[in-house]
Amino acid sequence: MKKVLFASSALAALAIGGAASAQGISLFGTARLGLGYGINNDGTVRTDDDGGPSDDLRAVSRVRFGVNMTGETNSGITFGATIRADNAVRGNGDTTNGQSAGEVFVSGSFGTLTFGDTNAADEQWVGDLIGDYSLTGLGDYDETTFLSNGGAFGSDTANNFFADPEARPTVRYDFEIAGFGLSVSANRDLNSYGVGGGYAGNFGGGTFNVGLGYYDYEEFDIIDADVQDAIVPGGKQYSAVIGGTFGDYGANVIYTNADSDGDSFDTLGVGLTAGFGDFSLGGWYRQILSADGDLADVDGDQAYALTGQYDLGGGATVNGGIQKNYEFLSNDDSATTADFGISMAF
Repeated sequence: MKKVLFASSALAALAIGGAASAQGISLFGTARLGLGYGINNDGTVRTDDDGGPSDDLRAVSRVRFGVNMTGETNSGITFGATIRADNAVRGNGDTTNGQSAGEVFVSGSFGTLTFGDTNAADEQWVGDLIGDYSLTGLGDYDETTFLSNGGAFGSDTANNFFADPEARPTVRYDFEIAGFGLSVSANRDLNSYGVGGGYAGNFGGGTFNVGLGYYDYEEFDIIDADVQDAIVPGGKQYSAVIGGTFGDYGANVIYTNADSDGDSFDTLGVGLTAGFGDFSLGGWYRQILSADGDLADVDGDQAYALTGQYDLGGGATVNGGIQKNYEFLSNDDSATTADFGISMAF
């Protein structure tokens, strides 16, 4: 019922708004070059012929660009879309899976409605650990494992622990007022649903934020059957974050719990940042507190990293990090990976 209401409200607003009056297209881009230790070009753990961690040093580089498109109706309703060039085909979408890259939105006093490869409601308000200034992301394990994310698109492919390939495209509705916010979402097939909310404000000369998330998901076939059973029964995931900044320092703590008919896991993570002029330091730590059923093999696994960044100005930064990875990523060996180089934003 809610899905129909949100979609109808957005379409009605567009109809009232009439023709577009302010339209714009802008390009954006990123690039990087540097060295990586024990990683593939995308920052994920590189394994040797025996499945264990690799200890080689290699050059890593990448360039991406994309386009932001925005417009506004005569009555002030904004609309737009964004897509990276390397994802253009998936932005168009195929007959079966729909739009699996980029996002499209309409926004106004009624809130914002977003379709495509975008966060579900729980991820929108809980988010990821801060403290990752590495060049490549080193597998992006500072990112929280949201079942609503799916791990099927972009860099999240590497994070295949409990990954649902049908979680996206996502439909999400957001509404915010006076620092409070609420979001609801559904997956591609409109059979898995998420709710998220939170508050952000100022306190004692600093800032703070809290967020809660809930996701109710249907049975799915996972991407990587080597990690767990090929089919995951339906279940629920809960998540929460508390964080804040004070001066040049920041911190956040994220907890998640997911249960799927006896297969369950809990995670706890902490992220930290500190700024010293043009130089920033970051670090994060996440542990799988418990894992039951078919996930028992990853019980107690942990990953952590120390990273840094120096701002060169003009959109260029020097970035680097060293990371200890989860054991299950490379044949039950807790691999150490690292990177260093220059990141560019255009």
